[in-house]
Amino acid sequence: MRPSAVLAAFSLFALACPFEASVSAQEQEGPAETRITASVKPSPKKALERSPKQSPKQARVPAPTKRNSGVLAKHLEMAVLIDAQSRSLEAQFRAISARYATADSLTPGSPYVAGYQRNSAAGNLRNYNETELEAGMPLWLPGQRDAFAGTVTTGLFEVEQRLALRRLEVAGVLRDAWWTAQRAARDVSVARNRVATARDIGADMTRRVELGDAAKADALLAQNETLAAETELAQSEGAVKVARITYMALTGGAPPDGALESVRPPIDIEDHPALRTPLAVLARARAQAELVDATPIDSPEIGIFGRQEHNDQYATDRSLDPSDPITNQRTDATTVGVRMRIPLPTFGRNEPRRAEALAEMDRATAEYERAKRVVLAEIKAAREALAAAQRAAKLADSRLTVANDQFELSRKAFKLGEISAFDLYRVRQIQLDAQRMQASAAINVGVAVSRLNQAQGYSP
Repeated sequence: MRPSAVLAAFSLFALACPFEASVSAQEQEGPAETRITASVKPSPKKALERSPKQSPKQARVPAPTKRNSGVLAKHLEMAVLIDAQSRSLEAQFRAISARYATADSLTPGSPYVAGYQRNSAAGNLRNYNETELEAGMPLWLPGQRDAFAGTVTTGLFEVEQRLALRRLEVAGVLRDAWWTAQRAARDVSVARNRVATARDIGADMTRRVELGDAAKADALLAQNETLAAETELAQSEGAVKVARITYMALTGGAPPDGALESVRPPIDIEDHPALRTPLAVLARARAQAELVDATPIDSPEIGIFGRQEHNDQYATDRSLDPSDPITNQRTDATTVGVRMRIPLPTFGRNEPRRAEALAEMDRATAEYERAKRVVLAEIKAAREALAAAQRAAKLADSRLTVANDQFELSRKAFKLGEISAFDLYRVRQIQLDAQRMQASAAINVGVAVSRLNQAQGYSP
């Protein structure tokens, strides 16, 4: 059989067997305001040359952003390099990239070689022998190859977006650890100031007791305050060491020193990694649905075979002369042919695949809508928290100024004998509260700035 005849027969058979209805966008169409389209048509080229074709409303690759040259950018690079989940995603990216080898292959599966040998065991055929060898391969269905390449391209796109989202998550962990360390450092500063002031007042109190200007109880009160201040300092220094060790464990050794970040301007909400990821999932699900469309049957197979058979038989023509002897004659036959195997589409095979593809698209759409609501709420909440933190910081600064003036006046009044040591330490406690509040308020502003940048999707 000639190859052209084989191809013609296959084409006629394909036209005669109508495929089942394809998965179309109309099957999952919803209200206009909730529809998300992310159709992808990749070209069968190298991995780096393939990119989804998408409209502006579809899953988009954001424009390259300028990396912040600050401490967070450098530390984030170090943290991502040692992050287990990021490394796992990178390995997954390489694994999916390897599937391009299948998309670029001549056949969707492995070629095969088959053969058999048959000999007669009984009967009137003597020394019968038949040998057959066959070589063949599965074939791509029309459009199946491009659809398969589309699943690979969108799979890589999804992993890229998951890497960006993981980078943002690591940035959030670093920001929290950074401000934990900074808060602990501020607490140490307040505690050291308390120790210095307590020792200064204690020395003055001891001198006054020795001169007989103050009672022994005042000296004990000063000693108690000094011990309390030193205890607080010891605890604060331990906490700051723990916070720094925790941060350095995340970065691989970089300490939480320097300036972190400032408020970044608002970005297009669609460029948020938490939204790009479900859009990438939707693009992959749509590409999978297109592959289901293009694969209504299992891959057909075509092969060529050769068969050789022979046997011995008695042969004579005794119609003319009955006395002619019976002779032994060997018969041989060699056959070459083409064999095809074409599965037929069935509802039981295709409907579950179609339903699964549509369910994944619906799930990705719902995940996108949920993520968008959450991101918008987080950004709004972060902005309100930053405004509140800034107002509180201004008030805390004013309160500390008043508390400092109040303490200086009280200390002068104590030296003049106008107030007791107990009243002095009561005012000192007010000043300490104001110092702690001012330090906490300053850290809260930095935390609010970082959380706003985090909510807006900034990962330098």
